[in-house]
Amino acid sequence: MSRRAADGEARAAALPRDGPLAGDAVTVRVATPADLEIVAELRLSLVREHGENLLYSRMRPDAPVLARRHFAAQLRSPDEVIFLAERDRRAIGILRCAQVRGSPLVFPALLAYISSVYVIPEARRRGVLRRLFEEAVHWCRARGLIEVRLHNAIDNEAANEAWSSLGFEPSEYLRVLHLE
Repeated sequence: MSRRAADGEARAAALPRDGPLAGDAVTVRVATPADLEIVAELRLSLVREHGENLLYSRMRPDAPVLARRHFAAQLRSPDEVIFLAERDRRAIGILRCAQVRGSPLVFPALLAYISSVYVIPEARRRGVLRRLFEEAVHWCRARGLIEVRLHNAIDNEAANEAWSSLGFEPSEYLRVLHLE
């Protein structure tokens, strides 16, 4: 376990488990271009937290600049949405959901893909992910989408448990081979 993950678990342990955030209502809203800085910050926090993972271990030095450019385009896209969870007007979580094409060989032709999911360590296990996910499901249903997919790190037991609790089932492994 990375020191960063251990520190986050220590902070989270100080909060009551599996209940609402004491005295603070969590709201979820659609991010706008005005939220670009916080969207990029939360996404970079996810990459940093999982820096020991094969996919995230080689963060580029210009990642903050690239993140802003990348997320600015996503915030303008008509086929995706970024949800922000907030407590006392402070962003505590993020979830991106995009409408994408499926394989032409199997159904469905269109589906939803969830990515860029992150909840700050001190707000975890308080229903924030569930609230973000509920909004994503509502968005998907409004578009007539009948399937949601996502990838998460295979070694992230907390994420595996959280996604399973929301009804997701594993269907394949993403494998990586660095040729350098």
